Amino acid sequence: MVRTLSWIWRRIVELINLPIWLLAKLVRKSKHIWVFGSWAGDSFSDSPKWLFEYVSASVPNIRAIWLSRDKRLVRSLRERGFESYYSYSIQGYWYSARALVGIVCVGLADINRFVTPPFLVNTWHGTPIKKVLKDYEGARYAKSKIQKLSPFSESPNRYNLVTAESEIEAEILKRSFSSAVVEVTGQPRNDVLVKCETSGEPAHGQKGSYAPKRILYLPTHRMEGKSRTFSQLAVEFADLDPVLRHLNALLLIKLHYYHRDEAEELAQKLSGLKNVRVLLDEELGGDVYPLLASCDMLITDYSSVYVDFLLTERPIIFYCFDLQTYMAADRGFNFDYNEVTPGPKCFNLDEVAHWIQRFLEDDSLYKKERKELKDKFHRWQDGLNSKRVSETIMRMTEGSI
Repeated sequence: MVRTLSWIWRRIVELINLPIWLLAKLVRKSKHIWVFGSWAGDSFSDSPKWLFEYVSASVPNIRAIWLSRDKRLVRSLRERGFESYYSYSIQGYWYSARALVGIVCVGLADINRFVTPPFLVNTWHGTPIKKVLKDYEGARYAKSKIQKLSPFSESPNRYNLVTAESEIEAEILKRSFSSAVVEVTGQPRNDVLVKCETSGEPAHGQKGSYAPKRILYLPTHRMEGKSRTFSQLAVEFADLDPVLRHLNALLLIKLHYYHRDEAEELAQKLSGLKNVRVLLDEELGGDVYPLLASCDMLITDYSSVYVDFLLTERPIIFYCFDLQTYMAADRGFNFDYNEVTPGPKCFNLDEVAHWIQRFLEDDSLYKKERKELKDKFHRWQDGLNSKRVSETIMRMTEGSI
């Protein structure tokens, strides 16, 4: 019943927006206006964030505008001197209608799904180690053809440009974004990882040999957050606390965006610990990459975040406690998991603790494998991805108006 009512409400909202969509077609577009957004308009993060900041600072002939459904985020960005509007305000609709270019990392809901610029860029939100879009949800996208009468339906075929880190990634993305141009520009979100590595700053931002090593645990989601997996591990995480204290290490746990409710539950369960801490989205402003750039070690499972972290060449532990279940019930992989994961595979937290200690004693373990995979998945390693993406967009839109 709830699902039916939700479906009916969405159709009513679309009908209300249909005249606005038609009027927006008559508005003259400006190649000097680009609108940006990420993660259904809920956060200031991922490649659109880093590209937005670069364009705002370094491309004077482009008016960069951030759209968001979070009014607090809009106010925060304005206080920082950026131009930002609520996605479904009068200004949100107007600048969506005026802009030639729209930049997202998930889908059209990142900006304004009812009025979208004619030239759409999807930076995607991770290297597709796992199956994505049509490879994973082929049946869903096949059914969506029935809904093509709606101008508001999400479809990979609506994008003009998709950005990739490597030729391998580009070939995978071409299967899902079949009508888009896929360019190997590098991803803007990775510029911070390269710049941190070459800046000469201490890895965790603190001087002195006694500062605790920071270990970041970033697991991927399970069934878009429908499975409550991680709160059940609270006891095991608590058992790690004295081990980490002995090793002078701090474990920071950041669950996926889809598990943000579960993250609050886990944070409460672990609130009394000294060396294990759960980070919530609001603490990071929705963006984990500055923290990723500053940590000394990464623990993950099937998240493609490790592919980006390879740019730092720091140790990675793969905590894949539910590997067989994940492969059978959730998503398959585009690669052999063991061949593209340059680090130990751990199936319980005792094994994780063992490898934390080993890497703290010798961070050169698996370094050769990490370097080989870094070169395989990253054509560009110069910290200039935002520059390349912005130049590619300007080249492709030159003469559009």
